[in-house]
Amino acid sequence: MSGRPSTRPLPVPEAIERSFAPSIDALRAVARVDAPDPDAIHHARTSVRRLRSNVRVLDEVVEPLPSLRAELGWLAECLGTVRDLDVLAVRVSGLIEGLPEALQMGGTAVRAVLAEERGVADEHLRAAASSARFRDLVDELDLLVKEASSSTAVLDARDVVRPRWRAMREAVGQFDDRPSDDQLHDFRIATKRTRYAAELFSPVAGARGERFVRRATALQDALGAQHDAARAFAWFLAHGGEDTGLARACGWLAAGAAAERDGLRDAWRPAWKSLRSPKARFW
Repeated sequence: MSGRPSTRPLPVPEAIERSFAPSIDALRAVARVDAPDPDAIHHARTSVRRLRSNVRVLDEVVEPLPSLRAELGWLAECLGTVRDLDVLAVRVSGLIEGLPEALQMGGTAVRAVLAEERGVADEHLRAAASSARFRDLVDELDLLVKEASSSTAVLDARDVVRPRWRAMREAVGQFDDRPSDDQLHDFRIATKRTRYAAELFSPVAGARGERFVRRATALQDALGAQHDAARAFAWFLAHGGEDTGLARACGWLAAGAAAERDGLRDAWRPAWKSLRSPKARFW
């Protein structure tokens, strides 16, 4: 047994007020405007991921529809396509400045392809946000929040966070000496789920909880940077096409993204060493 004091249980209504309700509001914000800005897209995407991860926490308190997580996955995909293109566009804008003169025309073509894909993804997202399917999803989330808000149940950090923490350790345990992109991606997902669960307990976990969330965020950021470079590499590699200028620019950019991806493959290790310290845990 550890000598650390345990975190007091968290009343379910507190968890609802702190995490679930604001996340649902972020979804409504996307539906209220014709063209959500990149920050709103990012906020909504994170909110959907948080909801999808944490809705399982309420399984013992209420009975969510079996389809709820799948519907949240559908919306996350719609938001994610737009968000990934926004992130890639920022990357391309910075890299094009350094393109050799012979590749400048190809760089312009890359921007045009990105803008076209972003427009299609945005139309798809707006159609989704104005659909009956979206309204039904928000209604179901509202009902879930209403039922859980009147609950007298409490959540125990050991029951909620510890299983997700173990999933992280299991993911790392499957690593080779040089983990693959897929392995790092799975580890990143496990890290996010653990962080989201830990954030639920911020009202009761004090400084120890804040420290854990801070270190988990640092790990997630390190893994995210590697993942972004891997996604960029895959996109550039797939968009050469028959246009010679576009193909050359994509090849040049893909080589740079591959070098960044591989250079960041071990960048997460210091953050993981810090997070896995027994002193970082609060449950």
